[in-house]
Amino acid sequence: DMATIRVMGKGRRERLVPLDARTVRSIDRYLRVRARHTHADLPSLWLGERGRLTEAGIRQVVDRRAKAAGIGKVHPHMFRHTFAHYWRLDGGGEDDLMRIAGWRSRSMLQRYAASTSQARALAASQRFGIGNRM
Repeated sequence: DMATIRVMGKGRRERLVPLDARTVRSIDRYLRVRARHTHADLPSLWLGERGRLTEAGIRQVVDRRAKAAGIGKVHPHMFRHTFAHYWRLDGGGEDDLMRIAGWRSRSMLQRYAASTSQARALAASQRFGIGNRM
């Protein structure tokens, strides 16, 4: 099952983002806990001890979780790069990725895809198996 949420991106542009059932369940659990938070009346989704969780606060949460998982330095923006990589690796279309990621120019698509393009090219070559037919 796939659900969608409306998110606000840069330039206050709204877009729809798909969520799988597992993510929907996780957000639902968070919202039930959030409803009991001291600052539950705030419009921000993510709350910290003193109110709205700032970008720095989100970065700190990600840092702590990465350290606890033993995966080294991670920053929140890496998730967008990883999402774009797997989207393309699994055969997702560029126009669809641009829409979901909120990009208006192909240069953003190229920027996000550049660092992992070699891995995708090798995977595509293996899937196609053209060398075995020659």
